[in-house]
Amino acid sequence: MRGRKALPIPRLHEYNFPRLARTEAKPRERIRFLAMAHVQDGKSFNEVAQMLKVSPRTISAWVSKFRVEGVDGLREKPGRGAKPFLSPDRYEEFREEVESLSKKRCGGRIRGKDIGHLLEEKFGISPNKSCLYALLKKAGLVWITARSRHPKADEQVQLAFKKILKKKSKKQFRIK
Repeated sequence: MRGRKALPIPRLHEYNFPRLARTEAKPRERIRFLAMAHVQDGKSFNEVAQMLKVSPRTISAWVSKFRVEGVDGLREKPGRGAKPFLSPDRYEEFREEVESLSKKRCGGRIRGKDIGHLLEEKFGISPNKSCLYALLKKAGLVWITARSRHPKADEQVQLAFKKILKKKSKKQFRIK
């Protein structure tokens, strides 16, 4: 701020920023409190920025937030990061839909593609494959399935075949 007089920062001396920085658990907030402690000591934004390895504009933005909102302006706001595709209260509904899809399917098991179509139709979302499987895991739907059954399979014929196969193998490997 060359040639301009620095604007006073209201309520700056009401807070013990060094103590706030020492007791703060979140690193981002700790750095902001430390920056405010240096500003409180009379250091320029450029000096504080060099000490903390941030831009002078960042220091200016933090001071502006402090002017408007006080200490709460220096705290992290909620809402950082990716939002979940489904809210936790809808996991049960999702689980029931997937299980009913699995029961309706005759012959073959459901695949990720099938669950993706279900999510688009019933819930209006279309996550990529890795997000889809993460969603299944959060809903408690991770399982290992057995080999799928053909819809025209006859269990009696299969059992009879297995009995014949056992008899043939016993005759073949009989020790004399």
